[in-house]
Amino acid sequence: MNNSIPLRSPRETLGGYILLPRLIDKVRLHAKGILPEEYVSNLLGPAPCLDGRFLAFTGLNAESLRNAILAAKTDVEVLAWVEQNAKPRTDAEKRKWAEEIDSYRPNPQWADYRRRIYKEVAAEVDPATLSILDLIDMDEGRITIK
Repeated sequence: MNNSIPLRSPRETLGGYILLPRLIDKVRLHAKGILPEEYVSNLLGPAPCLDGRFLAFTGLNAESLRNAILAAKTDVEVLAWVEQNAKPRTDAEKRKWAEEIDSYRPNPQWADYRRRIYKEVAAEVDPATLSILDLIDMDEGRITIK
């Protein structure tokens, strides 16, 4: 759907956190006014969206994180801010959290939602059988449907 926008995969990590590099991209693109509309409604939104799940896991405030990302010149600066302000997490906790997100499969209501939103992917494979990370990567053209 949106393989022309420069968003990193939700699997990419920074400091052991999945989603953080992608979240940095989304905030920066939104500030420039070029984040596609279908991404705006979930930007730093509450769970169950991935941004919200990141915020819940880290205990960070959405607006504080947005301001930190926009003030930082590099991803390393963002990570330093996150590490200073987030709930402390071990590498093992970060890995377990990433595995929980990757292993989740939707209930029937969310499965229907995925089929409506990801029509191109749904034409090839049932989106309910995929992790949200696979679904995003397929939708954005980073991995192909087999």
